[in-house]
Formats: sequence, structure tokens, C-alpha cells
Amino acid sequence: MGYLKNHLATVVTGAFATALSLLWVLLGSAYPILYFIFTMAVPITWFLTAMCYLAQKSKDYMHKYGHGHNHDVKKKLNNHTR
Repeated sequence: MGYLKNHLATVVTGAFATALSLLWVLLGSAYPILYFIFTMAVPITWFLTAMCYLAQKSKDYMHKYGHGHNHDVKKKLNNHTR
């Protein structure tokens, strides 16, 4: 199954997005250039977190119900060898 049910990339990206969000709140008003950088970086990292989560859920769904590519290939190979 893997670490954290294969959601390790989601957790790491989410932790990075959280850290950037906190730094944005703390440092955004002190340095105007950082406000612009955080305005660009924070939504992108949260978007990447959401995409990691959705990609893993999609992979889990495909392999849970046997809709993956390998399932069809194994059936074809078994039919030809008999």
C-alpha cells in the first residue's frame, strides 16, 4: 500500500503549501516584493496539492475495480495461450 496510503506526495505538497501560506501572512506586509511572489506561489502550490490528491484517488479507483490496462492485457494473454 505504501506510506500514507500512497498519498505521500499530497502530504508533502500540502505541507509546503501550508508553510508558504503562513509565510505569506507573516512576511507579506513587511516586504512588498514577497507579497507578489507569495501571491503567485501559494495558489499554484495549493493547485498542485489538489492535483496530487485527485491523481492518487483516480489511480486507486482504477486499480480497485480492475479497470486498469494490465487487467485487459492479462485476459488477452490467457486466452491466446490456451
